[in-house]
Amino acid sequence: MPYAVILDEVKKAVIITIRGTKSMEDWAINLQHIPQPLYKIGDICGFDGENHYCHGGILNRAKWLYNDLKKYRILKKLYAPDSPYKDYNLVVVGHSLGGGCAQVLSLMLRPSFPTLKCFAYEPPGTIFDDKLCEKTEEWITSIVCGEDFVPRFTMPNLECLRDEFLDVLAQIKVPKIVAIRDVRTPCPQSHLLRRNASMLCPKARIDKNTSFSKKLREFRDERASKNIESCKVYIAGKIIHLVDTTGDKTKFVPYWASRHEFNRVELSNTMFSDHSIPRLVTILKNLNLDEKHDVIAYQNVMDEDEEDDGDGEVRVFICFSNPHGKVPLLVSVFVIVAWICSFWSLQGCKFVLRSTMIGFNNGTIVAGKYDMSAGMWSYNLIDEFEPNDFEGSPFCEPYPLQLHNVDPIWAMAKAAATLANLVGFIGIGIAMSATSIKLKKRSFIALCTMMVLSCIFGGLQFLFLHSVICNEWDDPQTSDTVSATCVLNRDGYAAVAAVVLWFVALLGSGVMVYTYN
Repeated sequence: MPYAVILDEVKKAVIITIRGTKSMEDWAINLQHIPQPLYKIGDICGFDGENHYCHGGILNRAKWLYNDLKKYRILKKLYAPDSPYKDYNLVVVGHSLGGGCAQVLSLMLRPSFPTLKCFAYEPPGTIFDDKLCEKTEEWITSIVCGEDFVPRFTMPNLECLRDEFLDVLAQIKVPKIVAIRDVRTPCPQSHLLRRNASMLCPKARIDKNTSFSKKLREFRDERASKNIESCKVYIAGKIIHLVDTTGDKTKFVPYWASRHEFNRVELSNTMFSDHSIPRLVTILKNLNLDEKHDVIAYQNVMDEDEEDDGDGEVRVFICFSNPHGKVPLLVSVFVIVAWICSFWSLQGCKFVLRSTMIGFNNGTIVAGKYDMSAGMWSYNLIDEFEPNDFEGSPFCEPYPLQLHNVDPIWAMAKAAATLANLVGFIGIGIAMSATSIKLKKRSFIALCTMMVLSCIFGGLQFLFLHSVICNEWDDPQTSDTVSATCVLNRDGYAAVAAVVLWFVALLGSGVMVYTYN
């Protein structure tokens, strides 16, 4: 188990910091949860371990840490009579698995260092038995963030979660496929009771004589007989619970919590992210605790938090759950098809069909010498077989580099077409997100803005019809006058379709803004 010994000359403390779970070996230690007695360790280290128990895997790691510190005489050297650090306080800290190891190591070191303090950040919830946890409140402080799953990841809690799941299965009175489809759709907190009543029957009305109920009872009896835990173990020390009071992770308030409050796994979309070290560091820095703003008791504000305004939203990303109804899905279809048409028209070489008339110096007029299909970035030559009979070539050829900066109108059309594609692609992301997660009103306003810009840029690309490609010019080699006429071709019609579809999507996003609640 990696650890470090650090000297803090500002706080005048010797700090032993222990790393958390990182490797598969660490996960194996976490799973060795069966409590082990502490009487032998107590006799060696000098504390009363009789009738006390500890997480088996973490105990083994703490033994290794204790022996390693003793082997290299690290603490003996730092606290020698002639050491400049002999008056420094000893502090043991750790995160996750390291926090659990810090708690056990502090118990082993405390007889030799009575002023020792331990701070465990988001430790496992299976460290000491209840009585020993109460004794360790004198020197151990545990910090738990939000709905972090690690302090709640215990066998009793997992068995409780399993039993609750099986109970809900027994309560479902509709076909399972109907229940799954309904559960996939997030709904406001105020609608949960009505939705649950339509799918679940009360526990008192569950038929106990079904084959499922009988098998469930047999399973629970079997598991109860195989439960080999001799006692329950909990989070050690005094516990500070950082509670999100706003629901959007912008403000956390610290409360003194009981170890018995973490007796169930909280299923939420932040149960894993709340275990993150960077988030925890940010939260602790923003608490601004001082002598006037201490950690407060949890019960002091329970009455404020218990009242539900009925407007809470479940912001869980579930693909195509349509939390805003079917309109975002329809808008997404229009935006995607519009973007495909726009991208196709931009990349193709048949935006316009150019017909030319050449006026020679002797007054003769000939048609077709410079006829071609032209796109924004490439062109397609047309072979002449008979008068007024043309057949398109299957190849697109890029324009020569010297032509790209000849005409500012042509450059503006290309820029507008490119921006229309880019803005439309952003609109796809917003519209698709609205089919899977509850968005705020400003997101739909942004979608409207994207669609307006797509329509504007999509319209500006038709300036290509007034570029040098479609105008009259003089042949520099022969001084003959060439008159060109352009009409929309296949890719041009695709661009028209894209603008129309973006306008329809604009109307749909406007409806979403108007009807948002």
